[in-house]
Order: sequence, then structure tokens, then C-alpha cells
Amino acid sequence: MSLTKPLPAAAAIGWLLLLFSVTTLWAQEAEKADTPAETPAEATDGDADATAEDTDATAEDTDAKSAEQLAEDQRRISEKFDRFEQVLLRMAKVSDMTDPRRAELLRKAIAQSKEKLIHMQFETLVELLGNDQLSRALENHEDLDTDLHALLELLLSENRSNRLAEEKARLKAYIKAVNRLIEQQKDVQGRTEGGGDPKDLSGEEGNIADKTGDLAKDIEATEGEGEGEGEGEGEGEGEGEGEGEGEGEGEGEGEGKCPGGDGCPGGSQCPGGSQCPNGGGEGQPGQPQPPQDPVQQRLKAAQQKMQDAQKKLDEAERDGAAADMEEAIRELEKAKAELEEILRQLREEEIERMLAMLEARFTEMLKLQIEIYDGTKRLDKVPVADRSHNHEIDAGRLSGKESQLVVDCDKVLMLLREEGSAVAFPEAVEMMQEDMQQVVLRLAQARVGEITQVIEEDIIAQLKETIEALKKAQQEMEEKKKDQKPPPPGQPQDPPLIDLLAEVKMIRALQMRVNSRTERYSKQLTKGEQAERPELVDALQRLAEREQRIYQVTKDLEMGRNR
Repeated sequence: MSLTKPLPAAAAIGWLLLLFSVTTLWAQEAEKADTPAETPAEATDGDADATAEDTDATAEDTDAKSAEQLAEDQRRISEKFDRFEQVLLRMAKVSDMTDPRRAELLRKAIAQSKEKLIHMQFETLVELLGNDQLSRALENHEDLDTDLHALLELLLSENRSNRLAEEKARLKAYIKAVNRLIEQQKDVQGRTEGGGDPKDLSGEEGNIADKTGDLAKDIEATEGEGEGEGEGEGEGEGEGEGEGEGEGEGEGEGEGKCPGGDGCPGGSQCPGGSQCPNGGGEGQPGQPQPPQDPVQQRLKAAQQKMQDAQKKLDEAERDGAAADMEEAIRELEKAKAELEEILRQLREEEIERMLAMLEARFTEMLKLQIEIYDGTKRLDKVPVADRSHNHEIDAGRLSGKESQLVVDCDKVLMLLREEGSAVAFPEAVEMMQEDMQQVVLRLAQARVGEITQVIEEDIIAQLKETIEALKKAQQEMEEKKKDQKPPPPGQPQDPPLIDLLAEVKMIRALQMRVNSRTERYSKQLTKGEQAERPELVDALQRLAEREQRIYQVTKDLEMGRNR
């Protein structure tokens, strides 16, 4: 195990939760300090007058100490948040190569903290508390609490990505298990209709029913049907009135026990929300029992049909058994459809997150590439005779910035290859990265002429096209959500990151870019002249290699190698 293994985002989340707890405590203390003490009603007038002076003096000393203590507590919280930001930055740097997705998330959290001026909000609270302005401090605390919650949600979004992957894996395993049950049931059904031995078929049918029941139990145990178990209390006599929470906790008054109490066969609530069988009073549950998971319902219905078929096979009723098996197959098919729909929804959520993240990254890359391009043009305007050592230094700085874009492309390529559904998209990014590497080398040599600028212009054009494609993909997903139409029959439940049409458009853009660059290079030659300059020959050779790759990716897309 590597000693430089990156810290999990949970560590950062732990820091933030600690800040929440501390800031909540001081807010409670501030509310107490800001509330004037009440004079006891039982005190006599004379005692009240005598006590008032002592109380006022004591209250002033207490308030002063309380305000000073709160200001000191807030200052320590502010220092903890500063260290928290430093930890996030270190974690992002460590995660750059091993987990670029986490590094991106952590940097986004840092940027959000800066944008919301959270550090300044902490300093303002310290100042307000030091000046004993508790009411204003409480108002500012509410704004800070909101911003900290938003930061926490952002950090927790990494866990959502991991949960999505885990949920998809489980769903695929469930679908695979249901497919096996369907195949086995169809096999037994065929042999039942074909005159097989009823006793042997009965044993096989019972085995399939047991497997179906086990799968339903496995899904229930893993996914969870409810959030909690019911607890209830009953007191008094007469008609009962029950109040229940969403997690099955309730309080009631009436004869007998609340539907959620011990001894009630209904668990957290009575079956069907009817009268509690354990008491004489009428108890209405606070909320109806949540419906059972449809997948489990289908599987249990299929199991019941299988058990019915088994009984009929024991009685040698082939026709009735075959009909029950057909019903069982229908229920299994419905369960499979439910699972596939859930899987499709999870995949869509995963795609939405990926598209938004890629758009944000490419937008930042475009800003930096335009800055480099403007710098290159500015340096090219300097006459060759007037170029000094500072000219080379400036070109070197631009080269360093371009190298950062190369690293960013590496991170994007890692994400796209891990995702695996796109063909033309990663190829386009890789070609763009190669152009960036050429710009890095040329700027490092202070070659800021036309060829360098042409390559930079192509990079900018490709970044803009990519951003537009990502925006369009997100817009199409939003429109599909609004339509709320079920997917057409035969559509895969695991859709690609971008559709086939978008991939074809990317290939077309790559080809047009090769054509455009070829035309530009040809203008550097006189009519009938062959390319002899090493720089131009190298550029043309690279174009030839790129053309071959465009042909290959088009062929891969045609053969469906992304599926």
C-alpha cells in the first residue's frame, strides 16, 4: 500500500461537520446571552428592589464574560476553517494523478468557499461577537450556516458518485439473476407441456420458487423496505388517538397499545391502516404504510404462482401447472422491466453529473487557451530584430500554461476511458491534446509564428465545439425529463454518454479540421512546389496520421464497439 494514498473526502466532511456542531453550540449560547433574565414572580417587592441591583451588576459581568468567550470560541472556529481549506488543497494536489475526479471536486469546493467569502464571514462574526453585537452575529450566523451546508452537500456529492456505481452493479446482478429464473422457468414449462414426468418437474419447480423467494429476500435485505421499526406507547382509557412519524415512531392515548407497539402483528403500523387488533380503542395511524417495493411484489407474486404450479404438478394437472408457470414468467418479466427502468434512471443521473463536470472543465480550458493564443499573437507582432531574451521568457511562460492544459486533457481522457461508452469523443480529446503538446514545444522554442497560431486556433475551435456538444446533450436530457415518456422498446437501459449523432458530428468536425489545416499549409507553397522545409513536412506527416485515426474511429463507431 502506498504511503501517499490520498485521504478520503470523508475526512474533509468530518472537519466540516465538526464546524457545524461548534457553530451551533455558540449560536445557542449567544441566544441565551441575548435574552434578558426574568425576575422571579414569587419575590416580594422589597426583596425585588434589593435583588435587582445585585442582579444587574451580576448580569453585566456575566454578559461581558459570555461575549468575550463567544468571540474567542468563534476565533478558534475560524482558524479551524482556515486549516480545513488548506487540507482540501493538499488533498486535491495528492489526488491529481490517482483520482482526478476527486481532485476536481475538492478544487470546486475551495472555489465555492472563496466565492461565498466564507473566511470573511467568519472574521465578521468574530468582530461582532467581540463588540457584543449578538443580534447581528446571529443574523450573520444564519447566512454562514447556509453556505457551510452548501459546501457540505458539494463534498458529499462524491459519495453519491460512488453510491451510483454500487447501485448500478447491484441492479445488473439482480437483472442477471431474474434472467436465469426466466430461462429456468421456461425450460420447466416447455417440458411440462411436452409430457415430462410431473414428479420430477414438481421438484424442479419448487427449486425455482425457492430461488425466486431468496432473490426477493436478498433485495429486501440489501435495499431496505422501510427506514425504521415502529415504537409506540399507550396510556389511559377510551378512544385512542395516534400520531406517527415517517420512520414509524408514534405516541398515542387509548386503551391497548399503539399499532406500532410491541405485540402488534402490523409492525410499525397496523396492516392496511385498520383498527389495531390488540386494543379496544380505535387508533388511526399518523401516516399510511409505505407501499412495498414493486420488484419485490413481482418476485413474490411469481413465487406464489410457482408454488401453485408445483401443487398442480403433484396432482398431475399439467395444463393448470403450465398456465401458472406462464403467469410466473409474466411476473418475472415485469420485475426485470422495473429493475431495468431503475437502472436507466441511475445511468441518466450519472450522465448528467458527468456532462456538467466536463462542461465546467472544458470551459476553464477554453479561457486559458484563449489567453495563451492572445499572448502568442502579441509576441509575434514584435519584429524579429527587436526580440530580446525577455521575449523568450514570455514565450516560455505561455508554454508552461499550455502544459497545464495537456495535464487537464489527461484527466478528461481518464474519465472518458473509465466511462467507456464514447468512441469519437475520447479520440477528439486525444487529438486536441497532441495539438497542445505541439504548442508547448513550439512556444518553449519561442516559435510564435503562423503555424503555432493555426494550431492554437484549431484547439480553440475544438474546445468551443465540445462545450456546445455537452450543453446540447444536457439540454436534450432535460427535455426528455419534461416529456416523461417511457423509452421505446428495445432501447438499452444503459445509454451512452453522448448519442450516436453527436459522435458522428465530432468525427465530421475532426475531418473538416484536417481539411482546413491542409489547405492552410498548402498556401505556404507555390504552385507545383513540393514541401521540403522540415517543419512543414513534419506537420503534414502528422496530418496523415490523424486522417488514418479518423478513419479507424469511424469504422469502430460503425461496428458498434462502444456498446
